[in-house]
Amino acid sequence: MPALRVAFLRRSLPTILLLVGASALLLATDRQSSRRSLPAIAVLQQTSSSVLEDAVKGMITGLAERGWIDGKTVTIRRYNAEGDISLGNAIAREIVGGPFDLVLTSSTPSLQAVANANVHGRLKHVFAAVADPFSAGVGLDRNDPLVHPPHLVGYGSLAPVDATFRIAQQINPRLQRVGVAHNPSESNSRRFMELARVSCAARSIQLLEAPVENSSGVIEAVQSTISRGAEAIFVPGDTTVVSAIDSIIAMAAKSGVPVFSVNPGRPERGTLFDVGFNFLEVGLVAGRLAADLLAGMDPKTVPIRETAHDIPPYLVLNLTAATASPNDWQCPDALRAQARFIIDQTGRHDCPTAVLNGPFNEASATETKPAQQ
Repeated sequence: MPALRVAFLRRSLPTILLLVGASALLLATDRQSSRRSLPAIAVLQQTSSSVLEDAVKGMITGLAERGWIDGKTVTIRRYNAEGDISLGNAIAREIVGGPFDLVLTSSTPSLQAVANANVHGRLKHVFAAVADPFSAGVGLDRNDPLVHPPHLVGYGSLAPVDATFRIAQQINPRLQRVGVAHNPSESNSRRFMELARVSCAARSIQLLEAPVENSSGVIEAVQSTISRGAEAIFVPGDTTVVSAIDSIIAMAAKSGVPVFSVNPGRPERGTLFDVGFNFLEVGLVAGRLAADLLAGMDPKTVPIRETAHDIPPYLVLNLTAATASPNDWQCPDALRAQARFIIDQTGRHDCPTAVLNGPFNEASATETKPAQQ
């Protein structure tokens, strides 16, 4: 009898193992189904700059406004490439191959990484905090905002570059030379530089350029423009350069060279002035759009929009910022009245109803051809 039992077990072992395996597979599938009972969203940002962080916070808030709350009605997983393009591409592939229904991206490199990985449209994709999506090489048409991949929609946030240089001249009419570091590999940076060159040429300002490949070269690049006579430093909407903006401000201050940007951040951070968008608000409109897609809106029917259609740019002034020649940098009262935030010798003054006067003619500045890919 024992021999018969052993023989029976030997014959039955494959069947038993098969049943055990099938049970385990069913259990795993059941667990996966349970986890996927909620829609899943991935959020990718390129680096940890305050601009991109604010955009992501706004995205999550915009979703929550429409009832899509992390852990309750949706699951949200955040990713950060920490400034590494290769890592960003790898994360994008992971997201597209993962258990997600929709992806939100903050920054041009993140838009490009996910768009390239998601070329077959497995996921719906909403982007924001992108200066000029039309030059990003992701299938958009500047002349027709309804021309885009059927799964890809979002907002461009092209800050008013010409208005920024106009304000620089209002504060210092003698301004002649402005230094700028930029990463030519970023399509958003190329667009900002096109606009900066046009504006400076029209205003008889010499733009001292210093190309960089990564954030580790930014400070040396900015220093090179100061050694060439830069009287101020311009920080464009360049992810590589913005990631080092605090170091730029600290280094330039030692030489008494003011810094201005198109990336409003903390009013106290030390830039002389900033002109641009509130990226919490930029993320908010993107989050609301993502919520609409989750609720069933067809992205094919949604045009690519400019943030300026919904959110006006604003001005931040820090009149305590370091300058070697304070008499050359004097802010007119008329300009002070347009600033939403002002830092002066008496402290910080918030003016939430202040409106920055135009023109904001970056649309007409698209007379320059789009950046080449």
